Amino acid sequence: MSATQNINKEAKSLRDFTRMTLAFFLSLVVIAIYQQSRLYLSGVLDQVVGKSLFLLLVHHIGFSALVSLPLAFIFKALERKRPSLGLNAIRMIFLGLLVIEVILVEYYVSHFEILGEGFLMMYKARTTLAEFTITLLIAVPICTALYYLFNRISSSTYRLIGRMYPFTVILFSLFLATLYSDKKPINENKTQHLVVNATAYALDLNKYEGDEPYPLMRPFKANSDLEKHIALKEVPPNIIFLILDGVGTDFIGAEGAYSGFMPFLDSLKTKSIYWSNHLSNTGEGHASLATIMGSLPFGETGFNEASHRINRNSLFGMLKKNGYTTAFNYGGNSALNQWDKFLFEDRVSRLLDFKGFGASYSMQKEDAAGISLGYPDKELYRKWIADREEFTRPFVEVFFTLSSKNPFEIPDKDLYIKKVEQIVDKRPIRRTSAKIIRKNKEVFASLLYTDEALAEYINQFKKLEAYSNTIFIITGSHNLTELPPRDPLSRYRVPLLIHSPLVKAPVERGDLVSHADIVPSILGLLARSYDLNLPDQTSFIGQGLGTGLSETLNKSIPLYRHAFGIKDYISSPYLISDGNIYGLTDDLRVVEAEEDAPRNHLFQEFKQFKAINKYVLREDKLIPPQSTLFAQLSYEPSKQEMIWINSVFNGADFDNAYKTARSLAINGHYERALLLSSYILNRVPGHADTEILMGRITAWQGDYGKAIEILEGCIVKYPVYADAYSALLDVYYWSGQNERSLLLERQIERNKVENENLRSKMTRALDALLKTSEEEKRKITGNQNSFSINKLKSRPE
Repeated sequence: MSATQNINKEAKSLRDFTRMTLAFFLSLVVIAIYQQSRLYLSGVLDQVVGKSLFLLLVHHIGFSALVSLPLAFIFKALERKRPSLGLNAIRMIFLGLLVIEVILVEYYVSHFEILGEGFLMMYKARTTLAEFTITLLIAVPICTALYYLFNRISSSTYRLIGRMYPFTVILFSLFLATLYSDKKPINENKTQHLVVNATAYALDLNKYEGDEPYPLMRPFKANSDLEKHIALKEVPPNIIFLILDGVGTDFIGAEGAYSGFMPFLDSLKTKSIYWSNHLSNTGEGHASLATIMGSLPFGETGFNEASHRINRNSLFGMLKKNGYTTAFNYGGNSALNQWDKFLFEDRVSRLLDFKGFGASYSMQKEDAAGISLGYPDKELYRKWIADREEFTRPFVEVFFTLSSKNPFEIPDKDLYIKKVEQIVDKRPIRRTSAKIIRKNKEVFASLLYTDEALAEYINQFKKLEAYSNTIFIITGSHNLTELPPRDPLSRYRVPLLIHSPLVKAPVERGDLVSHADIVPSILGLLARSYDLNLPDQTSFIGQGLGTGLSETLNKSIPLYRHAFGIKDYISSPYLISDGNIYGLTDDLRVVEAEEDAPRNHLFQEFKQFKAINKYVLREDKLIPPQSTLFAQLSYEPSKQEMIWINSVFNGADFDNAYKTARSLAINGHYERALLLSSYILNRVPGHADTEILMGRITAWQGDYGKAIEILEGCIVKYPVYADAYSALLDVYYWSGQNERSLLLERQIERNKVENENLRSKMTRALDALLKTSEEEKRKITGNQNSFSINKLKSRPE
């Protein structure tokens, strides 16, 4: 027997396995280059070698690590059983994976979409048997040749490979890193994507399997228990929502665990319709907006976190269609939780967030990380009072406060902390509660401030004529989680008050209700008194404010605890929380469930709701597209365009995407810059810099009329943002419309926008006007405001 034969009969080592892993990865590199080249030749990409190729290679490294780690153990086990058995088996597995990757890449570059769950149906629908056979016949020899080529190359460095077994450990570390990177179809390993998605779908045991394509949709009935409490006038009422972040029932009334820190709200409770058994449907403040204003489900991560637009009808949209003006007011950044996207899709007339305040208003103090939440509550209300216009139509105004939110950096914080200490010292407070208050003084100081700001706003509003026909709906977003919870319902207990001069008499109601019940009842109240054009079908998850624990045993309230999903559910008189079943008393105390509680039925009901909740958002099955009141406004890129977008922007930082769009525009790639800008605004409608950039690009292309339309819209949205005025002044100058700059100057002064660059551009416009003929000057003098013309005449020569 020869020496060579003896070597072949010896068990192979991990050195040989490392060679095969390296050959596998290098083959994936070639496949990656093939993908990028195909996309480049089809005009989808601008270059083969770029960021997207780099990210694809990183994910291929991760996939190689994922595959090689378990295969290393299989390799060793098979080699112990018989020499070369492990070598041959792993070689075939690697070759099989390469062939699958080629087939999936070929599908991707041909149809511009990646295969995931339901891949067999999609592949059959798009690919014929002949096409598949041809792809397979080409893929097998090419993958085999590539693999053996790289394996042969690695054999020439056999000793080096011997020291490279730690290479697999490095690969695995890189794989762990890729788990936290943002994947897009263009830069994913296609086999890994297919396996992960198909497996997740197969293991999902909570699928909706009903026959109704829109399981939440039901006929709208104009029923409302509010009629007996509210006396409406001939003219539809104004409605103001005051959503106080983190304010729970623990802080309201004598029965609250921490009473005495919101005296104005306590007094208002005795003059209003008050629901003592009211719950937020969410344990996180940002998730409450969609439920309060739309009675909308949560999906898996919250309604506003859906990656695509969901057809729906909210209170914003339904009342706007019936003549109301709608507005949302918030002192922070409305883009952080995609509120701006939600509001934009519902055609909210006016959005005020931190971009609209200006130098006359002071932001909250920065936290330890150097970040300010935005403008505190008093500044928010002051801004609204200062900017309000004459009320010519009924309106819906929504305020979402932030001062009672962590890190509780309110103005004059020390002053309010002293007030907290005085309350603790003077009031009879339980020892346990007093201890918690002293340890969390900044929390209770923020509640005092929030309450004081609310009192000032409502007292100021009472002086307005509109007050006589206005309904205030006051609630908390959720109960603060910074304090110890009493029971599984603690985070959801929030007050609900309806305060108005239209309320016939104060009343406290004991119905079990939630945020999701508000919209159905408000619409029912209005529909029974006015000729409103409302949809015949709705998909509310709430049932209205008129049914409760003491009246029916069929009340169900889903409770979205946090981003990890729905953990709690009420099917009165029971509560499901973390797999346990509790009973609920008439005053909403959580007690042990009785022995004969219908446990199987309750768990089945909870499971069914979770399946429906996930299905309607994932598949966009709340209502049919033709039933939505507003058509799709946002631009949806084609598959080819989406591949290009993913090639230049990978992640969730849209500021970086803006920088990329700006760079493209500066380099003259206007169409690409506009495409990326449209995508940014589709995802973040309030990204002011991107909208301004689109106006500039449009002007650079020579379409001054459209550019002015875009930029004048920016000034309406962002009235204190100097960049918007700067861009508009440029377009006026380029298009020879400098007389319009004079009108703009007054708006700049009114909004107190102080900027040296703006002054320079105004001077440029005035200089251009001075060069016009005397006839044109007289024309300007006759048409423009005298304050600007006086500046023209008084300028030194």
